Amino acid sequence: MLKEYKTKDIRNVAIIGHGSTGKSTLFDAMLLIGGKIDKIGNPKDGTLTSDFDDEEKLRQMSIRSALGFVEMDDVKINIIDTPGMSDFIGEARAALQTAEAAILVVDAVDGVQIETEKAWRYLNELKIPRIIFINRMDKERASYDKTIENITVNLKAKVAPLCIPIGEADGLKGIIDLIAMKAMIPKPDGKTIAVTDIPAEFKDAAELQQTVLVEQAAEGEDALIEKFLDGNPLTVEEIRRGMKAQLGEAKIHPVVCGSPLKLVGIKNLLNVIRDFVPAPREGASFKGHPAGDARTEKSVVMKPDQPLGAVIWKTYIDQYAGRFNYIKVISGELLPDTEVANATRNTRERIGKIYTMIGSKQVDMPKITCGDIGVVVKLERTNTLDTLCDAKSAVVLPIIKLPHPVFSHAIEAVKKGDEDKIGQFLTKITDENPTITYQFNAETRQSVLSGMGEMQLDIILKTLKEKNKLEVVTHEPRVAYRETITRKAEAQYKHKKQTGGHGQYGDVSIRVEPLARGGGFEFVNSIVGGVIPKQYIPGCEKGFKEGMEEGVLARFPVVDVKVDLFFGSYHDVDSSEMSFKIAARSALKKAMEAAGPMLLEPVMEVDVYVDKDFMGDILNDINGRRGRVLGMGTKDENDSSGVSVVKAQVPLAEMLRYSIDLRAMTSGKATFEMQFSHYDPISGKIAEKVIEERKKLMEEESK
Repeated sequence: MLKEYKTKDIRNVAIIGHGSTGKSTLFDAMLLIGGKIDKIGNPKDGTLTSDFDDEEKLRQMSIRSALGFVEMDDVKINIIDTPGMSDFIGEARAALQTAEAAILVVDAVDGVQIETEKAWRYLNELKIPRIIFINRMDKERASYDKTIENITVNLKAKVAPLCIPIGEADGLKGIIDLIAMKAMIPKPDGKTIAVTDIPAEFKDAAELQQTVLVEQAAEGEDALIEKFLDGNPLTVEEIRRGMKAQLGEAKIHPVVCGSPLKLVGIKNLLNVIRDFVPAPREGASFKGHPAGDARTEKSVVMKPDQPLGAVIWKTYIDQYAGRFNYIKVISGELLPDTEVANATRNTRERIGKIYTMIGSKQVDMPKITCGDIGVVVKLERTNTLDTLCDAKSAVVLPIIKLPHPVFSHAIEAVKKGDEDKIGQFLTKITDENPTITYQFNAETRQSVLSGMGEMQLDIILKTLKEKNKLEVVTHEPRVAYRETITRKAEAQYKHKKQTGGHGQYGDVSIRVEPLARGGGFEFVNSIVGGVIPKQYIPGCEKGFKEGMEEGVLARFPVVDVKVDLFFGSYHDVDSSEMSFKIAARSALKKAMEAAGPMLLEPVMEVDVYVDKDFMGDILNDINGRRGRVLGMGTKDENDSSGVSVVKAQVPLAEMLRYSIDLRAMTSGKATFEMQFSHYDPISGKIAEKVIEERKKLMEEESK
């Protein structure tokens, strides 16, 4: 069983970067040097520790984040390996919000790439400390200096190289630690490192680089600056202290390098994590709210003697082993064989054993203290983003925020009768990953699966077909339009029907007028003199509400209408609530026909993050999609990544395949987020086309 660690002895880091930069191989190398695995895996053989899922092995790429850890000098380093593809950005975002620092992997030949820029932007946004690891220094044409220059220019990054390589490409033998001024060269056994004096041919370069490093480290404290300006040398401990202070505030970004396959620089990277990455900050306050009361603020403090407060940041459901909930404890301690409250869902859960992970391998833990990461298994009703806490101090901690889905498929079962099975499988997927949603849209009569990109959804549907023998066809989702009116109108309708016994009689006169956007439905009862008895008024209101369910243009729901019931008549015997409900529904339809009915379409609030080189293309494309640009600029005044944000409002109908089009337009260098804003009128040929398509759909469904 793993030994117990205090909060101050824990380091949480997430490995991020562009796809295919060797992140998962680096993860294996760190575990190997840390003594947790015996050899580095190979993506071609499907033996990487973090890529244990069948689909990951087949595609030779990470699609989920994976957890591992190493222990160094009484410090536990939790390592989260994350996917590099933008379709799986939710996994990376959750990991980054769980960790106290990131390891940004940059290829020694390719330098800064698309996802590197996106990751940097997000790190800046959350002010997350980061160490840059220049990977694959053993590749042909690898260049440490050129890659640092590339990082500095493209990311506008203030970097602090902590090492220099001993050789490059085939000649890579080790690295020089510029703080300790020692060479670190792997021994023949591949697992241990020889620490020696710096080779003579590298000594001058190392001394020159250390001079720059010392000056950078001095900026970390006023006392160090004074000592440096007085001409006094900084000690090794003072250099480390100055660098640690600046890294903790994300003011400077240490750079190290190496090769996982040659195990060069891996021990140095672990040393840097141990020495410089901030531990979870004991005493820090985290905002939440009492269970069931999102309006009231309730804070929790990261201390082991506080009531339990923990957040589920990832869920993995194994076909055979069941549900794995990855958890970070924010306050208190999580102990095995205890009962806790799920404050998000107002349920109780029984905690059995507690684990950490080495990829898919479980390692027993005695407890999870505040700031630490672990895994609990087989919880019945707990999913990603849920809060587990002490039942006597229930609190919801909305700490992990994930992006909204931006790409959707409407899906339809190939075989009738498979709908329930498909729904059960896809609902389980949404439990595992909140960036995926699956729901039936009653308005468009479609089951819609949404996620972060086409590949993410294709993998889900492939698994559905191959592992569950359930096949679907996909369509472009329909848009949920609305109908409203443009002017005032009056109408009268008398429902009169005589049968063998009691007849039906209801007579209403109404005025309708448009409300402001978002006004919904407003009912006014202006009946005087009892021309419609009070007991029939609720029936009238029900009839109006039912009438709002289908408009007169294309049978879309009606919104933003005020109905004033001002006159009518009744029959002593034949009138009933049902009669007045029918009369009210018909009167509303008649009034709408006279009130200038109009279609409304949903409009989305869209933020496009794009390099300035593509700004013109983005603006032209938004205009071509009937969009309206609201503004341009940087998301944060301190953002130095060179990426701009374009804020716009664009009709949803024009955004259904935007993720594919945007990737093609910018070679994948842009991303976007969107959420519903409001409804806007449409007319002319666009409205005619919508109405025609709606009529065809209604005809097909009526057959």
